[in-house]
Order: sequence, then C-alpha cells, then structure tokens
Amino acid sequence: MKLSVAMCTYIGEKYIKEQLESILNQTLAIDEIIICDDGSNDKTIAILEQFQVEYPNKILLYKNQVNLGSTKNFEKAISICTGDFIFLSDQDDIWKVNKVEKVIQHFLAHPSTEAVFTNGDLMDDKNEKTKTNTLWDSVFFIESQLEKPINLFKLISSKRNMVTGATLCIKKETKDFILPFPDIKKYYHDEWIAIIIASRKKLDYLADELISYRIHSGQQIGGKNSVQNIITQKHLNLSNYVLGNEVPKSCQDFNQLSKTYFRHYLKFKKVSDNTKDKSPINFKEIAETNLELFKKCDETLKKANPLFYFFRNLTDKIRGKRQLN
Repeated sequence: MKLSVAMCTYIGEKYIKEQLESILNQTLAIDEIIICDDGSNDKTIAILEQFQVEYPNKILLYKNQVNLGSTKNFEKAISICTGDFIFLSDQDDIWKVNKVEKVIQHFLAHPSTEAVFTNGDLMDDKNEKTKTNTLWDSVFFIESQLEKPINLFKLISSKRNMVTGATLCIKKETKDFILPFPDIKKYYHDEWIAIIIASRKKLDYLADELISYRIHSGQQIGGKNSVQNIITQKHLNLSNYVLGNEVPKSCQDFNQLSKTYFRHYLKFKKVSDNTKDKSPINFKEIAETNLELFKKCDETLKKANPLFYFFRNLTDKIRGKRQLN
C-alpha cells in the first residue's frame, strides 16, 4: 500500500514548514509528497527545496510555468500522485499526528468507500485555536444532530458542500472519473470530487478533528455565541428539510428553503452548461430537480400566505433575484 499527498503551494512561506513537518511526522508514514507550486515569488520554493534535500526520495516539487489557479493546480498534483490513497493538502494547516492512520483504518474497514473527509479544529494565524467552533461548524455541517445515515449527495446537491478539500483522501481509482476538474469560477475541486463520489454512494467521513484548519486574519468565523447559535439552528433546520427529516412549518422556513433550492438550481445549471457531456454525472438533472423543488416551495408559500408571497416576489423582481425569465 502506497500513500501519497497532493499539495499545492502559492506564496506560502509563513506556514509551509509547519504543515510539511506535520505530514512527515505521521504515525503512519506517507510515501510521497507531490508539491505543485503555482508561481510563488517569496521564500516558499527555497523552503521546499531544503525539505527536498532532507527527503530526496519522498518530496517531489513541480514549479508551474504559468499560474494555474488552485483547482487546476490540484488537478495536476493529483494526476502526478502514484499512491493507492491520495491525501489532499493545503499549505497552511497542521495535521494531527494520527490523521493518516485514522483515515486509512477507516478505508480498510469500509472497502467500498472511495473518499473520506474529516472534521478539524480551527486556528488563527498565530496557531491559537478557537474555543467553540470546528471546521464543520464553519460550513454548517451539523453532523452530530442529523439522523443517520446522512444522504450526503442530497445535502451537497441541494443545500451546500460540506467537504473541505484539506481534509479529503481519495482512492487512486477515482482519478479515472474525477479528472479533469472543470474550470468554473467559484466552483472548486473539493465540491466536484465530493458530489461525484457522493452520487456513487461511496463518500464517507470521520467526525474526528484530524487537522487544524487555519483561518487567516479577517476571515474569522462566528462572533457572539448567540448569533452563532441562531445561524447553526437555521442551517440544521435547512438540512433536515432537504433530507426530508422534517417538514417546514412557517412561511419563513419555506421562503429560506426556496431560496436555497433556487441558488443550487443556478449553480448546477452553470456547471451543466460548462461540462455538458464531459461530466460523469448529470448536472442538468440536478439543476432541474432543484428548480422543481423551488417551484414546489413557492407554490406552498403562495397558498399559505398570499400577501407574504406577493411582497416577497415584488422585492425579488425589484432586486432582480430569483427571476426565471
């Protein structure tokens, strides 16, 4: 069994040393680290070349002649990896010492699984951890409060992606159907991988916090606990509605749900238009499913509270939002 890491770097001198050290110090050793640098002009390359001197048979560095952007750079890094399992890695996080071992144990215990993502704790640019929030909190994946098993495909296709690429590990055979990644603005490689493998019912997760995910200054999540609790409850409700665990009760619930479905209709219509027959799954069908769900929510809202529906639609029309024609 060979284990690879696909890492992308770009102007990462501040944190890359800590991240590489955390990968190299795993309880289950990584066999190769493929690093694709996207044109760093700081000390990143010098730091990486020093690691290469120390680990000549483990670290392979590729310097892009042109800037590919994160999605296409990860495509390149993954395509070069030769391991049976490929861990994706950002340049500025820190892996827990048993991350690789825990993930591989899960794969071995669940042979049909093709990809595994995990939770993580959050830290700032000074390595100080947040006291209340986890990585899953930041993407509103309230896993512990959802009925099991969770339909991950439904959540990704109709609510939001909860799979952070920095926690993801894939089997080598997935390269045959996840590559190449589409180059679509604001549609990233981790969601592409997640929805394709979830559609095959072979995406799984570990609730363990196996990385420290870095939130840089100005990107801090949360705020006052009361506000965070309200946001969390709203997204928990939305998840349950999408999954069919609960039925929306108020006009506000139906309104929020219809907005969510419409947003996903637009997103997957764009993906469908950009991938056409090149995608391993039918994104047009996903878009149309969300459109029908949007219409159903709107019809329910119209019957329940015509006045609310009228003014909501009038406001949307003025703002140019949720217009089908």
